[in-house]
Amino acid sequence: MTVLDIIKASLRINGTLAAGDEPEADEAQDCLDAYNRMVRSMFGTVIGPRVSPASANINLTALSGRTYIVGAQAVIITLPLNPRPGARVGVADGNLGLASHNCTVARNGRLLQGAASNLTLNTNGDARVWFYRPDTADWTREQDLELADEPYFQADLVARLPWMLAFMLMSEFGAEIRPDVAQMATEGRQHFNRVFGRNGRSRADAPFGAPVAPN
Repeated sequence: MTVLDIIKASLRINGTLAAGDEPEADEAQDCLDAYNRMVRSMFGTVIGPRVSPASANINLTALSGRTYIVGAQAVIITLPLNPRPGARVGVADGNLGLASHNCTVARNGRLLQGAASNLTLNTNGDARVWFYRPDTADWTREQDLELADEPYFQADLVARLPWMLAFMLMSEFGAEIRPDVAQMATEGRQHFNRVFGRNGRSRADAPFGAPVAPN
């Protein structure tokens, strides 16, 4: 299932797209923007902890919830050995120096962006955050997707996304929200929290339109 498939399913749920029809290009783009906002809003709320900056001037083993500032000198950042589901680690070139001072991200026995190899970052200004998927044992990069891309979640979570997106679209465009959509969207968000829940108090029941603190 692609992001476009999720969008079409969500539009059919809220009654704005007939079966077999395709959304107009501008409508699809608006829905894609909403989809990416929705997914971004879950990181640090129902998927893992928020990330905060930390310096990385020496080789180190990363902690979940940190974005390591690199680029001042060459370093190796080793990902956690036994990550919790939804653990999040980031790297950011705060010195615009990665081309001269590479950062090697060591996968520590797990996959990293789907590959069984370490990753060398060597482009000035590069910044990435990964979350840990237990079903694939993969540190998956968090990033906005395009219409033809496949969502980077497991199948049972992807099945919830059309309802969650339908709820968000109804909220954003002032449409009356049907009780069944609200219930299915809330259950979907709660299921994400069960799989990837952060430590401490969850925001699994927070409305999708509520303000979200930066990740």
